[in-house]
Amino acid sequence: MVTPVRVTTNPVKDHPFVIKLSRSVRLNDDDLTALAQLLDRKLTVKKGKDIIVEGYEYKGLHIVENGFAIRYKLLHNGKRQIVNILLPGDIIGFPACFFEYAVFSVMAIGKMNLNYVPLDAFAALCLKRANIATALVWFAAREAAIYAEHIIDTGRREPLERLAHFLLEMHARLKAVGHASENSFEMLLSQESIGDAVGLSAPHVNRMLAELRTEGLIAIDGHEIRILDRAALQILGEFQSSYLAHSAIPDGGLKRSPTR
Repeated sequence: MVTPVRVTTNPVKDHPFVIKLSRSVRLNDDDLTALAQLLDRKLTVKKGKDIIVEGYEYKGLHIVENGFAIRYKLLHNGKRQIVNILLPGDIIGFPACFFEYAVFSVMAIGKMNLNYVPLDAFAALCLKRANIATALVWFAAREAAIYAEHIIDTGRREPLERLAHFLLEMHARLKAVGHASENSFEMLLSQESIGDAVGLSAPHVNRMLAELRTEGLIAIDGHEIRILDRAALQILGEFQSSYLAHSAIPDGGLKRSPTR
């Protein structure tokens, strides 16, 4: 068990979670102070460690500062379905904290830096900062839209189409928090994990990636994926980024609760 320690580096405004918030709501100095207090306990998780285990009780959240994790369900036949990839700025603990027992497991797929947040501290922030609470509700709606796209991927899209959609989604999500360049990003998922996310075997993923390279749509150098022909890749994957967009809350649309 890793003991959380106080965060003394990096300004809170540079934290990917705060970057995501600031795209939907205007944060003032009081907001940033409250968020700094919320994110003041940091821990490091090693590759392959389960952060949440299905069937166990959890009363705390983890906010991702760096690294990737997978939210997954392990079936009785040993097969695994990844339902979402957790990236910098995402919250680990939804929906685990709101059920008696966790209904999915979450595992780090590389070294991760996390901020531990007790559920009561998170709830207190939402009560005091109505604009932040509303932005978080919108985050939940966005995640539901991501799940819907994943259902369409595995249910209706052809293998090459769903892989194209998956790569574009990963790039868009990472770029939104400053973890990807204009046309490239680091893919930390193995081909097996990509397959578990899009409903394909690892050899099938390998063949589909090779086909995308042959067609001149992407290039792969180690863990780096470069998008060479975005327009063609978007057409292939029927990718429209609107479901990932951060809508700004109108100024004056919420009355801020008094800070105590």
